[in-house]
Amino acid sequence: MRVVSTELRKLFSNKMFLLIIAAVFVLNGYLMVRTANSGNAKPSDYKEVYSEMEGLSDIEKLDWLDERIQEYSGQHSYNFEVLHELHEECYNVVHYEDYIDNIDAQAKSMTSISIFAKKGTFNYRNIQKTPPAYDNMRDVKPEFDISEGILLATDNGFTDILSGFILLFALLLIMISDREQGMSALLFSLKRGRGYLLTAKIIALAITILVSVALICTENLIISAVLYGLGDLSRPIQSVSGFLGCNIRISVSVYLILYLLFKFLALFLIGMILTLIAVNTKNTVSFFGLTAVVLITEGMLYQKIEPLSIYSIFRYVNIISFTKVNDIFCTYKNINFWEYPVPLIPTVLMAIAVISAVCILLSIIIYIKKRNLEFRRLSSKLHLFKGQRVHSKVYYTFFKSLVFQKGIFVIIVFIFVYSLLNDSFIKKYDIIDVYYTYYADELEGDITQETLDYCESEDARFNEINACIAELQENSAGYSAEVDELQKKLAPSMGFYPMRDRITEIKDQPNAQVFYDTGYKRAFGIGGYDDDMKYALVTMLMCIFLVSPLIANDNKYRMSFVINSTRSGRKSYIRRNILVSSVYGIIASLLWIIPYAKLINDYYGHSGLLASVRSITDVTDFPVNMTVLQYALMVTFLRIFFVTLSALMMLWISSKCRNTTSAILINFAVFALPIIIYLFGAKMMVNIGFTPLLSVNVLINSPSYINLLLILLVGIIIFLKRILKFRIHK
Repeated sequence: MRVVSTELRKLFSNKMFLLIIAAVFVLNGYLMVRTANSGNAKPSDYKEVYSEMEGLSDIEKLDWLDERIQEYSGQHSYNFEVLHELHEECYNVVHYEDYIDNIDAQAKSMTSISIFAKKGTFNYRNIQKTPPAYDNMRDVKPEFDISEGILLATDNGFTDILSGFILLFALLLIMISDREQGMSALLFSLKRGRGYLLTAKIIALAITILVSVALICTENLIISAVLYGLGDLSRPIQSVSGFLGCNIRISVSVYLILYLLFKFLALFLIGMILTLIAVNTKNTVSFFGLTAVVLITEGMLYQKIEPLSIYSIFRYVNIISFTKVNDIFCTYKNINFWEYPVPLIPTVLMAIAVISAVCILLSIIIYIKKRNLEFRRLSSKLHLFKGQRVHSKVYYTFFKSLVFQKGIFVIIVFIFVYSLLNDSFIKKYDIIDVYYTYYADELEGDITQETLDYCESEDARFNEINACIAELQENSAGYSAEVDELQKKLAPSMGFYPMRDRITEIKDQPNAQVFYDTGYKRAFGIGGYDDDMKYALVTMLMCIFLVSPLIANDNKYRMSFVINSTRSGRKSYIRRNILVSSVYGIIASLLWIIPYAKLINDYYGHSGLLASVRSITDVTDFPVNMTVLQYALMVTFLRIFFVTLSALMMLWISSKCRNTTSAILINFAVFALPIIIYLFGAKMMVNIGFTPLLSVNVLINSPSYINLLLILLVGIIIFLKRILKFRIHK
């Protein structure tokens, strides 16, 4: 236990890890509150209705809800959406016996249909197994009570992702930091052997996962209890909305315990898979690369495989699926195991146990047999090039980064990630934009008197239609086919009015033209689009994994003494790494910019490139009257510049770190974490740190000069520190 406690002390004495935990809990709490208040129905609306029904039986609650819905005319303060939702929940609870009886009836009905009645198929066998699974549920009596608090606490994707961050950084510090700090050779001589050491590390990781899951779930329950309430925790789980089909006789309180247990087991399994990867990789970059491959593969299997497919075993026995505990328990499910139905919950438990045990066993065996071969392998690789011509120092700097530090593997992985991000790019169907496109094509070009006359005639036509509709509605008491026909003719006005307002606003601007500008608005971050932040995150992650090892890995082996004694010296060494970092920054930004520009062109076109950028309504106040093409090139140049600048800042952080793990953690916290928090919903993060610089859109559309001042101040401090250090050495 002494080794376990030592590992835990090492973990929780790390300031960066404590900072990440604090950030996770603050962000999780913020997102919980934001999620609860993001819809039309607020927690206070639910509380108001529940308070009015307090003390009533379930049947009386159903009658009360039915009366409120029937009499609803805006006279009372209840939210109609809440009334309708709670009425449906209460109805299902009151008629639970009918639901159970209907399962038998549906099974008999479905077996009479040809597509389900074929014996020897999964559908037929699944139908036969489903009714007996609910035989023990006939005497269960659900109670209608507050469900929203339970669902808010247990059904959050962002909580899983944030818990995964804690797991990842804990694993880095427990499993990898010793190797990065050069302590492996010393720890390998532990009295009880390497197997005992790795077992202690696994126990420490398990304790960390359990504590973090317990704390974050407790936070969720406390916030949910404050916002909604949790209701009677002794009621059957079937009382909670969405769990009517659960075939396990447990209370809500027992389910919450099972939820915590399953969440811990799922994260522990992920931790054991990552431990196996960590044991088999020689450096941190390789670890992150293989981890990314595993997560992307599992995510694609979970997303692409249909639930009833014969390959559904790969969808449900999946680390993504394991974290979705509500989906596992909400209803009785069978996995299609090559046409044989296998119960989901026992399969999940068995899979977690077996995979975890295999990963632990393999990790211990490999760890025991592992030797410190880093220097020997480095030497053998260098001998392969003996006798060949001598290359430049820059060549060997790139070679070291791409081959020894696995940079080429990182580039390949992120090219794949970029392709996935590009594949997810869609143009959402918007009827307003359809009509707006029509008028943009109809009026494309310079704004002339003919353009203004056309707008005036269309405006008069729609006003006439509106007047006719108003007159017909006043004279007719019910449905009118004529009104319906006129409303169809009025539909294009949804796109005309935005176009009319745009023309009115830009007509006096020099070189203003009409063209379809929705694609430009999306590319320039106007109208709520956040493509720039999604691509910026991938770009920053690529730079982090490429740049962080450059100097930090040399610091790990204390190569500065060797470097400083060479003929070229440290200055040349720094210049070469600056060059490499700049090239990586340019490559990462171009992988973002070029495919994205093509996507915008393919989906929206490129009309109006030579028109004034002020032709776009939201850019009418731009201080310089340049063309759309010039504006786009300016944004492109600034993105390349700021991404390259970020890569150089990462290099500076790398030079101050003693190992790659520390450099990756710090760079991640500085450059990637603010973007992740923004994408989770904390929109104020768009003005924090380097985020507005990477977006460029934010910098131009809503500039915050405080960011520039802070970054400039940091740069001045670094510069003055360098000057002072130079004078001292001189």
